[in-house]
Amino acid sequence: MTLKELNEESYEVKISCTVLV
Repeated sequence: MTLKELNEESYEVKISCTVLV
C-alpha cells in the first residue's frame, strides 16, 4: 500500500465520521 492510498483511505474515514456526527 502506498502513502497516497493510505492518505485517501483516512480521508474517506474522516468524511464517514463527519457524516455520522
